[in-house]
Amino acid sequence: MSVFKIDRSVVIEEKAMRHRREELYKLVGEIMDQHDLETLMINTLSKIAFIDYLLGTDVMENNRLISMINVVNNNRSTNHQLTDFYIRF
Repeated sequence: MSVFKIDRSVVIEEKAMRHRREELYKLVGEIMDQHDLETLMINTLSKIAFIDYLLGTDVMENNRLISMINVVNNNRSTNHQLTDFYIRF
C-alpha cells in the first residue's frame, strides 16, 4: 500500500485499498467457521467498512458486505447488523 504525505494531507492509493479489501473478504471466508476467532472476524468486517468509507463508497449500500454479514450470522448464530460496522466522520 502506498501512502504519501503531501502538504499536511494523506493520499492513499485506491488500487492498493481495493486489493486490501479483497484480501479482507478472503480472510472472512477463511475464518468464518472458526468460532474462537470472533474478535478477528469483527475487526475484519470493520476494516472492510472503513476501507469503503475511505474509497467514498456508501457503506450502507455495500451489498457484498451485507451478504457477508448475513453469512457470518448464519454460520455463527450471531445477530450482527450492517450498522454495527457503519463508519462515517
